[in-house]
Amino acid sequence: MLRFLVKYLLLAIILAAAAMLTAQWKLEKDIDSFANMIGAFAEFDYESAKINLTGEVRINSIRIYINSIQANIEIGELRFSAGNLYDLAFLESSLREQQLPENGHLYLTDVLIPFNNTLLKAVKTDEAPTSANILDAAFCGQHDRISPVELEAMGFDYIAFSGKHFYLLDKYSGSVVFNGNFDVEEMFDVTYQINISGVMAWLESLEERRIGQFQERVIPPQLALLEVRKKDRGFNQKKAEYCAIREGVTTDEYYAGHITEVDKQLSSVGISVKDDFKAAYQAAIKPDSQLAWFIQPKANFEFEGVNYYTFEELRDLSGLRVSVNGTQVSDYFEGWTGENFNLIAENLMKERAAKLGATSPLYQQVVITREYKAMNLNRAAEFLEEKVRVTRDDGRVFEGILSRTSDRSIWLFQKSLTGDVTIPFARTRIVKFEVYQ
Repeated sequence: MLRFLVKYLLLAIILAAAAMLTAQWKLEKDIDSFANMIGAFAEFDYESAKINLTGEVRINSIRIYINSIQANIEIGELRFSAGNLYDLAFLESSLREQQLPENGHLYLTDVLIPFNNTLLKAVKTDEAPTSANILDAAFCGQHDRISPVELEAMGFDYIAFSGKHFYLLDKYSGSVVFNGNFDVEEMFDVTYQINISGVMAWLESLEERRIGQFQERVIPPQLALLEVRKKDRGFNQKKAEYCAIREGVTTDEYYAGHITEVDKQLSSVGISVKDDFKAAYQAAIKPDSQLAWFIQPKANFEFEGVNYYTFEELRDLSGLRVSVNGTQVSDYFEGWTGENFNLIAENLMKERAAKLGATSPLYQQVVITREYKAMNLNRAAEFLEEKVRVTRDDGRVFEGILSRTSDRSIWLFQKSLTGDVTIPFARTRIVKFEVYQ
């Protein structure tokens, strides 16, 4: 018996050593392949790379030099795992078979991205700002967004961060879970958890389609839970000081002026800010604030329909909860919809175009009138998940989100306060098909 145990132990040691050598060889080969793959636009170098018996990889002193923006990104240590040693040694074949690892982690330590003129010019954009950009930069001089250019002007010479990120596959439910944290030096700390359901079923559907078992619709994975917590570590103070200088006021006057301008912008598109949210927002932009967002969508929540929900519907269907400094926000807006909110940016672009006499190519491209346009019904499949309008042969007109098509019918998703419904329409009865563009 003892002799058998000794032989078994020796065999286990030999197998472990073989797996270790195979994984170490594959690791070095994969790193070299990665360096060659990005060699056309970046230089990749590192001091050492090792793998331990648990399958964890450690790569130390990484340097990535991006030629186009002359940026030198440094990573003190990168640690990651995609399972046990044997998984890592043969991970490539598992991925080809669309198999997901059961767990994994990624550690990033002392990642440093210094700002320089070339990098700042590269990230500077001429794209029109979004409504969120405009509100973020309200009462901050002539800025319509807070970009890396403004961050550099605030005194941030670089961005430095570290983080730990974890991944877990729940085979019982077919879901994957991501959680972790990252700390951005002198800016903020963030922790998060993301649950995505239906991943295994989605992969199985793709495999069935690949081998010829036809399915009319492959249901993609869905967000089941999102929780984010953010703690200010200096960014709010620097932003307030910077914007106060731009406006020629004190920091206290900036906070009051920012709130007033945000309220004014929202009111201009018919959105009324409730006092509870206004007080929470004022606390959120102050130094050392702590914010928490929680979303747990219901089964009938549709991300594609976000612009068409009222805020009450969005809050109910998405399970949205927000707290500031430990106090939950109970009342938010009145008159809010995604379409109304987007009007803030559209109205600003129209206003600037009018002042410039509509001579700027930027504003000529941005100010676009959206309307229903007639389309050939045979092209309906091209407009899935878009807003459409259907006129039936009895004269009745229906609007909704095109959710599905077939040779004989199309289906429109509609939502209302009384409930959500998907309505089928026979193609033979449709006299006009229009798409909102």
